[in-house]
Amino acid sequence: MIRTPDQRLRVFVSSTLGELAAERAAVRRAVERLRLSPVMFELGARPHPPRELYRAYLAQSDIFVGVYWQRYGWVAPGETLSGLEDEYRLAGGLPQLVYLKEPASDREERLIALLDDIRDSDRTSYRHFSGPDELEELVSRDLAVLLSERFATDRVTEALPRAPVPIPLTPTIGRDEVVAEVTRLLDGGARLLTITGPGGVGKTRVALEAAHGLAARGDGQPVHFVGLAQVAASSLVMSTIADQLGVRGTTTRGPVDALVAHFGDAPVLLVLDNLEQVIDVGDDLAQLLQRAPRVQMLLTSRQALRIRGEREITIAPLDVPDPGDAVDAVGRSAAVRLFVDRARALSRPFALGPDNAEVIAELCRRVGGLPLAIELIAARLRLLSPQSVLDRLGTALDLSTPGGDLPNRQRTIRATLDWSHDLLDQREQALFARISVFQGGATLDAIERVCATEDGHVLDALAGLLDKSLVIQGDQTVGDDPRFLMLEPVRAYACERLDASGEGARMRRRHLDHISRLGREAQPYLCGPGQRRWAARFDAERANMRAAIATGLELGQITVVLRLVWDTLVYYYIRDAIDEPRQWMRTIAGHRADLDPTGRALLDVALVVVGEPPAGEDLADVLGRAAQVFDDDGLDLEAAVSCLYLGLHCWQAGDVVGAVQALKTSSARYAAIDHDWGVAIVEAVLGVVRAGTGQCDAGSAHLERSLDRARRIDNRPLIAQALHGLALVDALDGRLDAARDRLDEAAGIVLVDRSVTAATYCLEVMAVMAEARGDLEEAARLIGAARGARRRLAIPEWTAAADLVEPTVQAIRAALPTDSGDAAFESDAHSDVLAVFDAGVRRHAEAAAGDAT
Repeated sequence: MIRTPDQRLRVFVSSTLGELAAERAAVRRAVERLRLSPVMFELGARPHPPRELYRAYLAQSDIFVGVYWQRYGWVAPGETLSGLEDEYRLAGGLPQLVYLKEPASDREERLIALLDDIRDSDRTSYRHFSGPDELEELVSRDLAVLLSERFATDRVTEALPRAPVPIPLTPTIGRDEVVAEVTRLLDGGARLLTITGPGGVGKTRVALEAAHGLAARGDGQPVHFVGLAQVAASSLVMSTIADQLGVRGTTTRGPVDALVAHFGDAPVLLVLDNLEQVIDVGDDLAQLLQRAPRVQMLLTSRQALRIRGEREITIAPLDVPDPGDAVDAVGRSAAVRLFVDRARALSRPFALGPDNAEVIAELCRRVGGLPLAIELIAARLRLLSPQSVLDRLGTALDLSTPGGDLPNRQRTIRATLDWSHDLLDQREQALFARISVFQGGATLDAIERVCATEDGHVLDALAGLLDKSLVIQGDQTVGDDPRFLMLEPVRAYACERLDASGEGARMRRRHLDHISRLGREAQPYLCGPGQRRWAARFDAERANMRAAIATGLELGQITVVLRLVWDTLVYYYIRDAIDEPRQWMRTIAGHRADLDPTGRALLDVALVVVGEPPAGEDLADVLGRAAQVFDDDGLDLEAAVSCLYLGLHCWQAGDVVGAVQALKTSSARYAAIDHDWGVAIVEAVLGVVRAGTGQCDAGSAHLERSLDRARRIDNRPLIAQALHGLALVDALDGRLDAARDRLDEAAGIVLVDRSVTAATYCLEVMAVMAEARGDLEEAARLIGAARGARRRLAIPEWTAAADLVEPTVQAIRAALPTDSGDAAFESDAHSDVLAVFDAGVRRHAEAAAGDAT
């Protein structure tokens, strides 16, 4: 479902108006605090009979909240129930939360009867309260739990997979038999199936059709698609697959290990498109297949991998008519059917008939039935008749083509592209070559910035390239802006044209400058309220980032590359893809002598951030020197980052005083430049560190500041982190009710966002609370689930928080016999951590309800 921007879950509030006015206001505040929509009689359109109004409102609501005290409410003439009871009865299909105000010495008989009925019902949760403030907190907490139970799971199951199979925009013609053969081999148990053939023959199209057919069965085997055309280095293939699937890699575990842990023994079909330029990745793919026994792979490549167990299907061009075939026979040819379909889409009306059948048949024969070549020549029918296309194409194909040792099919596609290129005007030819610097496509704005022709205008030339199918509009967008790209055989040809023009180095430098500007522009937003929007922007620019960095390294622009990587580090962190900038930083470190003092300081700090600290030096000295350099240069953000990592290093080294001092300095520096994201991170760390020294009040104050800054920029992961820290400190300090409230709010984020990392932290808070109330086996089980998930998924441990939980672990081990304690810790160590967390949230809600009763 695509929801309108204003749509939120609607909470219908039912109560008598006069006696509970203050309570109605409290419920409204609780609902709005969770960013839901309160539905209340007094907020709506009044020129309707009351019964029609509340019936209409209830029909559009998602949750029912009833608040009752002493009055049953008015019974309208001709009715047998009051509006209060009628609302409750009509809301039978909604989740219901009921609150009873006590004491109630003068409760009316009919209300007592209604409440008796509610108590006897097994579908309604009810609680007692004494005043508006208590009611507000109860409603806020209960709604958060209800959201995690009733709505989070539904929304997640409706979400699209991280690597969905693209849907072709045009029909697939003439490939039914080969698609059936691919399907048969995969059904027969083929673990590795490679579709091979020359560029432009339709390998990707066959893979997509087979993948969609298999996915449509609904047999529980997920199908994931990863395009690799823009990945130039084999070392990036596995991390690209992991990133597209949302699988976390770390400094201690590579992407193959991460994918093995992610897949386990579940059945999965992995479609990998365009492997020919990274063909030596075969060993990594073989390792993944060996260790994940139910994974199947469907690959497309111009050549097979030649590894053990590989099955190969070679795609031939489409069948073409024989000379002299009748019109009916010509029309049955797959190549002709493709030509006619594309011609109709581009130049209506168009029909195959006696007057053009032989010309079209000859066109298809001349390009050897290659689908890409057919689409290119069909695009010319906007301007030329079929006979004119044949006359011009014949001249081009009769010429000798470069690369005389190329196979005939590849010579044909090159000749077709030569012919298409020669028909472009001068501006179109220039733009055609220049666009090839973009990998993975570009927006119109980016094309105008990088590829502007001498008169500064590219729109008309771009429209011409679109008309001729040399550039296509992709399915990704940036905001409302479409992206334009070339099919890979076309882009490779355009790259040759760019280099032949003598503009290659200049255009690639302009592309590097554009991506560098984009990184500088994005940097503050990646750490601020625009994080989600800019992260989505860089999702589309990943291939361009790689191309720009490769250009910078090739041209010796080490400082430019370093700055670009630094500006976008946060993006790679929030996408759990830090391995890619880590590899770049290793390369940059090899050019350390080419950097000035500021660049060397930035390199040192960046290496620490990506988990590759400089070897052979004391880390405190490295970070301290870097902070001083940044101070001298007025680089406040960089100085703040240096102090943050200095504080973390001191804490891990046991220097609490040094850690607190460095972290306070970092927080002050972030605050001085109004960097809410940085303040939120540092204050959260400070809060846990201070609590770890027994200063719980000071720790809570830091965590409250972290929460305030995180809310200011609406950063949900940071909000959850601060809430977890506050809950942990409250639980350790014996404030279990306060801890439960914090945990409930965090649960609303963790379960909706499916944040495994945050769930592991929150489970440990639950364990501290369980141990405090004497449920040691429950506490052990929760800690075991959290730490087991971290081991399996290589989730980094928040060391300061782990130190606070360790006394609980020791208390459990001291109190439980060794065998039962070990069994408790391991009972959920291999379970789905989100399922364990969801169940834990429900148990805590039930315990809270029992306490309230």
